Amino acid sequence: MMEKNKDILIVIIATLIFGGASKILVGVPYMAWGYFDQLFIAAFILWTFYSAALYVAIKIENRKNENCLKIGFVGVMFGLAVACLKMGVDAIIEQFAKSASNLIITAFMMEMGILILGSIIIFALYIYVAKKEILWNKSMKNYTLGLGGIIGIYFAVIVYYLWQLKHWMEKFSGLDVVKEIGKEQGILNLSTKYARESTMMGMVVYVAFFIVLWIALKKNTENKEA
Repeated sequence: MMEKNKDILIVIIATLIFGGASKILVGVPYMAWGYFDQLFIAAFILWTFYSAALYVAIKIENRKNENCLKIGFVGVMFGLAVACLKMGVDAIIEQFAKSASNLIITAFMMEMGILILGSIIIFALYIYVAKKEILWNKSMKNYTLGLGGIIGIYFAVIVYYLWQLKHWMEKFSGLDVVKEIGKEQGILNLSTKYARESTMMGMVVYVAFFIVLWIALKKNTENKEA
């Protein structure tokens, strides 16, 4: 049983490391163009590591006799390619983030970028590397509902934080301290606080989402040749 589910174990450990290390080291594994600092490098390394781990996991799940060194090398190359792709995705997100009204929305866009790209990677590995066909049966539909529920909870949390921001700014807009720093600065200060809290929820969401998605595809795919 352990041998059969070795890929799931790798994915769970790698995803937990990716999510935990991202939160501790960089907050959000996001590579802002023009800021080539230690946070940028850490995010690049984290994406390389995670993508490489997923590649190794899919090769193990496929259970074909391949050279371990070759799998490891190709996995690292795959990870580097994904990290470079993530740089491009982040560049696009950055353009939209500039027009965001507060940091909660900015953090939300960053987290969604992680969620969407990570999901695409997992689907691509199953479909194009393992050459599997997705079975849209009852089990897969149930997993899809579960994944939708995870996303729904995250959306609800973001809406709650946005409502909190609006509520407290309206309530305290007449205070001297708010008048002194200005409404825009007040929104920035408060949205920064909520954005930090939302990134913790976002990390839990994409960690849970990736693990459940991997298990769903493992249990509801078959070889295309079959």
